[in-house]
Amino acid sequence: MYTEDERFYTHEGVDYKRTFSAFLNMFIHIYDTDQGGSTITQQLVKNLTGDDEKSPSRKIREIFKAMELEKRYSKDEILEQYLNFIGFGGPINGIQLASIRYFGKDVSELTTAEAACLAAIPKNPNKYYPFAHKTDPDTGEVILDGKANNRERQQYVLWQVYKNGAITYDEYQQCLNEKLLFTDTEEYLALHPEDAVKDLEKENDTYPWPVEVAIREVRDYLCELYNIDASEAIKRINKGGYKIYLTVDLEMQDYIDEKFSDINNLMDGKKVMRKIDLNDDGELDEDYPQAGFIAMNYEGEILALGGAIGKKEGKLVYSYVYNEPRQIGSTMKPISTYGLALLNDTIHWGSVYQDKAPIMNEGKPWPTNYSTDGHFSVSGNAINIYYAIQKSYNTVPAKLCLDLTPNAVFKFATENLGLELVPQDEAYSPLSVGALHEGISVRNLVNAYLPYGNDGTYYKAHIVSRVEQGDHTLVYENNGDPHEAVDSQTAWVMNRLLKNVVDNGTGTKAKLKNIELAGKTGTTNDWRELTFVGLTPDFVSGVLIGYRKPGKLPSSINSGQVWKKIIGEYIETHNTQSKFTPDPNVISGAMCTASGKMASSSCPKGIVGYWKASNCPVCTGGHVVAPPEGEEGAEGENPGGEGGNNNEGGGGEAQQPQQPVSPPPAENNGGGGEAPAAPAA
Repeated sequence: MYTEDERFYTHEGVDYKRTFSAFLNMFIHIYDTDQGGSTITQQLVKNLTGDDEKSPSRKIREIFKAMELEKRYSKDEILEQYLNFIGFGGPINGIQLASIRYFGKDVSELTTAEAACLAAIPKNPNKYYPFAHKTDPDTGEVILDGKANNRERQQYVLWQVYKNGAITYDEYQQCLNEKLLFTDTEEYLALHPEDAVKDLEKENDTYPWPVEVAIREVRDYLCELYNIDASEAIKRINKGGYKIYLTVDLEMQDYIDEKFSDINNLMDGKKVMRKIDLNDDGELDEDYPQAGFIAMNYEGEILALGGAIGKKEGKLVYSYVYNEPRQIGSTMKPISTYGLALLNDTIHWGSVYQDKAPIMNEGKPWPTNYSTDGHFSVSGNAINIYYAIQKSYNTVPAKLCLDLTPNAVFKFATENLGLELVPQDEAYSPLSVGALHEGISVRNLVNAYLPYGNDGTYYKAHIVSRVEQGDHTLVYENNGDPHEAVDSQTAWVMNRLLKNVVDNGTGTKAKLKNIELAGKTGTTNDWRELTFVGLTPDFVSGVLIGYRKPGKLPSSINSGQVWKKIIGEYIETHNTQSKFTPDPNVISGAMCTASGKMASSSCPKGIVGYWKASNCPVCTGGHVVAPPEGEEGAEGENPGGEGGNNNEGGGGEAQQPQQPVSPPPAENNGGGGEAPAAPAA
């Protein structure tokens, strides 16, 4: 400030005395640079906009933009942005990178003398760049000595600092006599490991995960808007002077960053480490599971994310949240078959189905239920819908997909809930048990669950709320483009079904203290991937776990438990609401354990159930038994379920206890797995 713009804290963006000199400099060369008359604010405008035309009209544009900038931002904010943007010689931009490159230290550790050295550079980076050195190839004479030039300019900077009263005379003398230890000197290299500067630079040349995702989001938008490729879009982002506003909750993000810094924060690293040849070099490497996590509010605004376990290195790197399509297992069921069946009243809370493989695949019944011990089985028992979801059966969603048709389920999943499926996923196995052709990202998975905590409204996940040019011209704005995915009653009944999963089923290890949690586990064939999506009153979040090279995960890993270790404590200490707001039109009451309908006074009463007003059959007694295996239906009271359709071949309700007598093996300590083979649609 004392060398570039002494009146920075008193002017309104333009120093008129210096501006007049700058205009004069266009016609009579007074200064040895084009910035001679510009304030720091004007220089920032020029750097942000890239508008460097040498003309009076450009200077006038710059003046008005600088004045507007001063109205919107504080002096400290402008100075900070300036220091983080300007060039410090060669490829070095920003004060932090300059501090690392020249002195091997964080900017907060600079001495006054070192700071004066850096402050000397921006006036003419090519001349005052300390590492600049050029000799005449014929004579060997030094033509350019950056250190000598910088030393002369540094002394002027220190004088200006002293003259303006920022340091005492003794401090001024001390700074003049301080020896600067540059990173390219033998003395520095002898005192520090040779790669120390490179490591520090690499650490600072890294985008945080939210910035990473934001850049990709803006990149994709620019590609579509201007019909350009990704590399050109990235160039425009870097050079375009854009102001990008993020939706991130910084406190939550810091919390997630800390959790993802070490695998032992999520699971026992010793128990999950495996030895495998990762690089195909014949050598065994230690390999640990990776994970991706994301949290978003019910307007689709991404609050926090963890792209990978461990220290993030580099920028625009591989993310297990954004660009890692993986299999999602049973977390598919509520956002495909169960979701559509509940929406169109094919099923209700207590609808009765048989645990029976409904499809023949290469002569074998499909699907079966998969357990942690590798067994595939069906019980043949009659089960209620709530219990089928609670224990994550495979057979019931397959039966629903058969009856609803894969085409209808595919349209519901992609159009209503935004799942990014491929055409090959319009088949029984992908839509029933989540055995997708390519897989989806955990971002897309969590986003699909959002309507079940939001009265049925879907917002597309986004981390960028708006993008502006340097002059605040709006380039892009994102409100999530909301639409009704399901009606509010369907959303509330599904929310209660998912809460039951956490309270009594496969998701019990995720259960929170004093905060309602609805959720769903997912496990793929052979335990290659694990997923969990959890909905709390404030936001929805989810995790995906798997080895980098897919392989069977240890049975000690429970996805609900990992999710809780990531975000559970934060929710319990930060959530603003403890319970979801019920839909007033949904009917709740005890379920008849014999029929699955809402119980009347003469019924054996079981679990409290939730029914949509359009599909709430009330049991009137005279219970019937389940049809024999192989028969389409049986005569009984109100076949099809009094306004509701149990979709079991048109048969009546089946007699059964509140829970089946012999439930099939459960998925990974209590969740349903996938079928060993995928039949065609």
